Amino acid sequence: MSPLALALVLGAAVFHSTWNLALKSEPRRLEASLIALAASVVLSAPVLLVHGLGEVSAGAWALVLLSGAFETAYLLTLTAAYEAGDLSLVYPIARGSAPLVVVPLAALVLGERPSPSGLGGIALIVAGILVTHAELFRSAATAGARRAAAFAALTGVMIAGYSLVNKVGVGTVPVLLWAFLVQTLDALLLLLVLRARGRLEWPRAGAPRGRAAAIGVLMLASYLAVLTALTLAPVSYVVAGREVSIVVSALAGVLLLHERHSSRRIAGAVVIFAGLLVLAFSR
Repeated sequence: MSPLALALVLGAAVFHSTWNLALKSEPRRLEASLIALAASVVLSAPVLLVHGLGEVSAGAWALVLLSGAFETAYLLTLTAAYEAGDLSLVYPIARGSAPLVVVPLAALVLGERPSPSGLGGIALIVAGILVTHAELFRSAATAGARRAAAFAALTGVMIAGYSLVNKVGVGTVPVLLWAFLVQTLDALLLLLVLRARGRLEWPRAGAPRGRAAAIGVLMLASYLAVLTALTLAPVSYVVAGREVSIVVSALAGVLLLHERHSSRRIAGAVVIFAGLLVLAFSR
């Protein structure tokens, strides 16, 4: 990866783990996500002063719809996972399962061919995740942990889906315009979901909107960093490289949310970080 792509990926990882930490702390996560998306859309709206909607082709609109569907599903599965399990449990599985799906699909659909060292780095990252969460496959794992893990793994599939679509999308639409269009669609779809569930009262009731708006700022910063990185590096490298956020979120879950930790999780985080270093020097 180029130094700029690596810097963008690392920045995105920090932003992403930070807003996930904040979202985990919210009692009404979907409602907070809606406010966050609204803030992100408002911040990115000035792009329309530079790029008109007429620049977006019919094919690009189809990609926007597909990306929005994946990203809305991602928010739904992620919040369901957080309702069932700890941040330090959910986040590594959600983020870490994505490379398992992205790497073969990127090769099949986009024709990407990672180098041997690149594949080695991705393998280390995945191995670190397996080491961290091997206890989930033991009979001692609680039903709640298994449910959280299942939703987290499904979240990883959604991440893989929108990452592949975004890789194609930013090749046809300017990055900031793409972010504005997709996140606008995300907000509209999430609004429909909340309306169907009869849960639209919270955003109008004067609940703490400041934190949700701050999440939106971090969402947009993370999203723009990743989209820009996708224009500079293979999607398989970008998706795998972002998993350094697993280390950040695991530490935050233990230190700030006082979640349970173990030597296995710490060892897994070290292996994940080693994989990132290998990936950083891959071509």
